[in-house]
Amino acid sequence: MKKRVRKLCKRYKMQVLQSIFLLSQKDIDEITMHVLPLKKGDELLVESNNPDDPQIAMSIANDVYFEQGYASTAIFLLDIVEYGKNYLRKDSYIYPALFCLRMYLEIIMKLILSNYGINIKGNGHKLMNSWKQVKANIEIEEGYEQVETVEKLLSEIDRFDPMATAFRYPKILNDQCNKSQTDKGGILINIRILRERFLQLYIFFDGLYNLSIISQERND
Repeated sequence: MKKRVRKLCKRYKMQVLQSIFLLSQKDIDEITMHVLPLKKGDELLVESNNPDDPQIAMSIANDVYFEQGYASTAIFLLDIVEYGKNYLRKDSYIYPALFCLRMYLEIIMKLILSNYGINIKGNGHKLMNSWKQVKANIEIEEGYEQVETVEKLLSEIDRFDPMATAFRYPKILNDQCNKSQTDKGGILINIRILRERFLQLYIFFDGLYNLSIISQERND
């Protein structure tokens, strides 16, 4: 039985990797070869009657969709970078992957603070600004052993991306918008370690987020 389960898991993993590999072989230029040009009257956000289509809910609670969406997209893109073979696309996909990774961390910390009733106004986009408030709260209530490592990793992101635009804009726009942006040159990133660290951060903050929801429900 265990052997059969292992075999099924291996087969499933291969199917997933195959799908990721196929996705990584197509870029937007190839896809647009089969797309008709825009015509007068075309709309962008068209309401659908298909219940299987996604919902954009801006007037009701949609916290979980935002934080889950950025986290899942980061992992999805990192998988494409790891398993794809086209190096031009690898070097393209890494930026939105890092952007989604960073956005998840910013959003989840601000959601945690909001659930605890802590004002996030003025925090801006620097991760350490929000982290200091989160840390002050969890040290009192939970006392996590991983706190120092989490702080080190968040500080590392802020050092690499001090203006929160390194993964948002290309260099030419960063040079125009942020004169203080440090030019660190090109570095090769170990994708497997990056992916593992992000998953570890996800587990850590997902736990804090769930605790903050419990705290909010108790206070309501």
